[in-house]
Amino acid sequence: EQLETAVFDGHFPVRWMPDANYGYGYPFYNFYAPLSIYITFLFRLFGFSFVRAIHLSHLLGYIVAAWGTFALARRWFRNDWAGLLAAAAYTVAPFHLVNVYVRGDSLAEFWAMAFYPLVILAADGLIGGGRRQVALFALAYAALILSHNISAMIFSPFLLLYLLLRFLPQRTQRAQSILNFQSPISNLWFPISGLLLAFALAAWFFVPALVEQSLAQLGTVTSGYF
Repeated sequence: EQLETAVFDGHFPVRWMPDANYGYGYPFYNFYAPLSIYITFLFRLFGFSFVRAIHLSHLLGYIVAAWGTFALARRWFRNDWAGLLAAAAYTVAPFHLVNVYVRGDSLAEFWAMAFYPLVILAADGLIGGGRRQVALFALAYAALILSHNISAMIFSPFLLLYLLLRFLPQRTQRAQSILNFQSPISNLWFPISGLLLAFALAAWFFVPALVEQSLAQLGTVTSGYF
């Protein structure tokens, strides 16, 4: 509701909850990854109520997560049934269900989990890929960062490890690359450029959040229980 209020008041990207904090305002969207809320806001533009928009956002997140997992598992195992089984398992994973039916307030984390398989799926196409694969990877990874920054931080080491494991086999082709007058480092450029482009696409969110930390009281969310 506050994001919608700000957008209709001419603010984009939204950084401020205008009516929060007893009317003094609150820089919520400056520090909390907002993509899941923008996705939910799109359903409001189609005329759905606030509650129904949240329902539909969860439903779409389930569909995105299931499709991404299906496509990834089908690529790995070259079998539709394997893809279907993986998609079903990921959809009903306990943590996935808890985010929706128990916690309820974790829409951002829920959408981050929807982007996990899409990021790995796009990463698979990077090695030996082209500009299209780099763009798809950058969009998927940037969407993850913009969905839930903590989830992105947790997931990123696994992503880097996966890219490393995918790149290492390419070293065995070094001799062939030299014979073809191609630099063996060229394959490494695709994941590097994809990561750089992803950070550039998400910079409008995380750069202000890092630079403006001194202007907000973040102690309650960076210490103690958190």
